[in-house]
Amino acid sequence: IETMVQSVIANGRKSGAPKSFDKVWVKILQTHLGAWKHAEFGLGTSLMQAQRYGYTQMINNATLTNSSYKLRLAQDITLYLAEIGMDIPGWNDELGKQAWLEDGVWQGTREAVETIMGTADYLEQYFAINIVFEPLVGELFRSGFLMQVAAANHDFITPAVISAAEADYERNLANTIDLIYLLAHDEKHAAANQKLFKGWLKKHRGLADKAAQGLQPIWSAPHSKPISFDDVRAQSQERIARILGELGLNG
Repeated sequence: IETMVQSVIANGRKSGAPKSFDKVWVKILQTHLGAWKHAEFGLGTSLMQAQRYGYTQMINNATLTNSSYKLRLAQDITLYLAEIGMDIPGWNDELGKQAWLEDGVWQGTREAVETIMGTADYLEQYFAINIVFEPLVGELFRSGFLMQVAAANHDFITPAVISAAEADYERNLANTIDLIYLLAHDEKHAAANQKLFKGWLKKHRGLADKAAQGLQPIWSAPHSKPISFDDVRAQSQERIARILGELGLNG
């Protein structure tokens, strides 16, 4: 994956692709993709901590792999922005960090991520990230914005850089569903576990919904807007409903 990403970036730069990006889109990449890497890093750090407390080696390995995917994406975004910035006059690497810390658009996402990071229960962190945050915020921004809007604004590199994250999430989600399903349907403790999971769901879904709504202005920023926030948001709601249905937690 790393070789593929670096090859895409190198070939794009060699052909002069970054210089053809829409000017408004360039600002969006600096600001909003630059902010998003902090979310990915925060989730990766949270999972790195969580994997230390799993009760089996299998759980630890799945959680650590999930962490490595997140940290790799944060690194890929950082390197990608730094490299294309060398080809774009006036590029500012600090806009992403500034947006993450100060821009109201990102404060809901920051609150959701930092709440997950501050959670003491490793399973709650794993649950909150893959069952709640990713479908409602992660996929919303990566697939619903970056991958669908970039090409319409003359950017064919960013979707390739981000695309690996979507395949990563499918694997992480499958692992999480398998674990949570076993616990939610345990012969002795199903009722107690489901009550616990529904409490986590209420807590983190409220934060994720707030985060998603906060990101809405980003969809209005590009010159070319091939998809609306409302359409993407509806897809994310359908996505989490299917996940919760599979777990038996949507009742």
